[in-house]
Amino acid sequence: MRQQNLFFLIVFALIVLFLSGCAIAVALGLLHPQEQIDMFLSEVGNRWGLAAGGTFLAILSLWSLLAVFRRPREREVIIHESGLGRIQISAAALENMIRRAVRDVRDVREVKPVLRLDHDGLVILLHMSVNPEADLPQVSQDVQGIVQEYLEKKGGVQVSKVQVIIQSVASDIRPRVE
Repeated sequence: MRQQNLFFLIVFALIVLFLSGCAIAVALGLLHPQEQIDMFLSEVGNRWGLAAGGTFLAILSLWSLLAVFRRPREREVIIHESGLGRIQISAAALENMIRRAVRDVRDVREVKPVLRLDHDGLVILLHMSVNPEADLPQVSQDVQGIVQEYLEKKGGVQVSKVQVIIQSVASDIRPRVE
């Protein structure tokens, strides 16, 4: 989730929490809102503040609704650009290529690639699950080299970094003998 989405979600949740607390206090008879609302609205500055707060909440609500229904844009990497046009490859295709390249590495059980672009090229973050007997530094280096070479050779993509995170060390799942 992007930082601004997280910020607005936290602000929205705090506002809803405050309003629900007020509703509970009114229901229990701890607050008498009519008297407090009349006192609050008797000041002109408070009215402007209430209007600004209401506008902010309306914009925040509309933005949240639009964010929910907005389709995420498919990321693409430009492979080649010429006078005839541009050749692009989608992030999903690159992720499949990475999985195919790592498939033959002996001790890697699963790989989940995350792709980012920077000014030097493609940055690949690989979340991997490996066998417990694996030599982790060696397997990581092998995977880094294989992925970089495969994408540059087969996909024509400039890879600037291949970062590996070993998320789990899982044992082989052996079939049961009954």
